[in-house]
Amino acid sequence: MTNKHIITYLIFTFAFLSTSNGQKTTLYLDSLSILKVGVKESPPFLFKKNTNRFEGISAWLWEQVASELGQAYELQELTLSDMLDQLEAGKLDIAINPLTVTSSRIERMEFTQPFFVSSSAVATHSSSGLHSALAFVKKFFSVNFIKAIFVLFIVIFIFGFIAWLFERKANPEEFPDGWQGMWEGIWWSAVTMTTVGYGDKSPRSLGGRIVALVWMFTAIIIISGLTASIASSLTVNQLSGDIESLQELRQHEVGSVAVSASLRFLEDNYVPARPYNNVQAGLDALESGEIDAFVYDEPILKYEILSGNRTELQVLPYRFNTQYYSYGLPKGSALADRINPIMLSILESSRWQAILSEYDLKEE
Repeated sequence: MTNKHIITYLIFTFAFLSTSNGQKTTLYLDSLSILKVGVKESPPFLFKKNTNRFEGISAWLWEQVASELGQAYELQELTLSDMLDQLEAGKLDIAINPLTVTSSRIERMEFTQPFFVSSSAVATHSSSGLHSALAFVKKFFSVNFIKAIFVLFIVIFIFGFIAWLFERKANPEEFPDGWQGMWEGIWWSAVTMTTVGYGDKSPRSLGGRIVALVWMFTAIIIISGLTASIASSLTVNQLSGDIESLQELRQHEVGSVAVSASLRFLEDNYVPARPYNNVQAGLDALESGEIDAFVYDEPILKYEILSGNRTELQVLPYRFNTQYYSYGLPKGSALADRINPIMLSILESSRWQAILSEYDLKEE
């Protein structure tokens, strides 16, 4: 059927329905209304290449749904925050971004049938041998390392000084008066703390032996804590592929996308994270060293790193916070009942699996 025939058919139908009851005319006008569809670039689900036309998994799915509905629509490009606000206010008919279904969002809007299941993941620097070695050496000059060494010296000095005060009269051969005696006390304190046990210096007075006894047991606890502090200062900012808990993320500078479900999840689990306007800005901050790790949806992170040729970055295998992607709708929208059956039919088809394979995606 040509465009001319379609226009003629629509004019004829409209004229016919105009002579019928008002209810039919209203239904017909509803079917001709133009839907306001919110979009935001989220590769590989929604993105623009050389043209202003949106492509991607979510765009393809919406085109199939709109075609089945026979519904005209117009795209409105928005930020994520504006998109959610306009959905809540009813200024958008639908948002076709891969919106994560959360309890807080359900209170503000409605969602369609989920069309993809994903998880949050962590992007960080690739761990090359040279990069790791340089980073390790650099930590010897970090503030944390210097603080740990300073505290260690102060503790050794205090106990060495106290031991010297007791021993300088009872044992002047090993702990003489003056600076030399104080140095011998510090030497004895360091040897005792590290459990080297040379035996060249040993307290003989009652007070000195009490100090030594207290120092021996105290040193076991202190040196364990200082060792952990030094190790932490040497390894901070070095993420590896064996991260298996959120606890490890709390030790690093982390970023995520503002207003995202990933950022909300981190906040709920007491992981401080810097908000960024989009994935590209967050990955730029990661590359520049502003943050140590960037947390966001795994498929989007992988696509951005691969397509952006960010060879120094990697996505770690640790995954968490399972997410269900759906289209967003205003509260009370009747579109969900019309869209869901169509979406289910498409998601069960081989066409859907083919489009996922095209973008190298697998559902969990």
